[in-house]
Amino acid sequence: MPRPTPPPGTGPIVAYRSTTGHYTVIDAEAVTDVRERAVCRALLTHALMLLDAQNAADAKNPVGFN
Repeated sequence: MPRPTPPPGTGPIVAYRSTTGHYTVIDAEAVTDVRERAVCRALLTHALMLLDAQNAADAKNPVGFN
């Protein structure tokens, strides 16, 4: 269920803040609104692309060999 504030706690989560400012912990539940789900999917796809790019950069320059 979307909430108006980030979820409490100290552990890692994957949360989506909607265009209306509500949060959904997307590693525990799906975004239900069709438009918000499309925005969330686009953000996740972009984040994965950034992670993959960083992995490729790390492979080229392992820690301690820069």
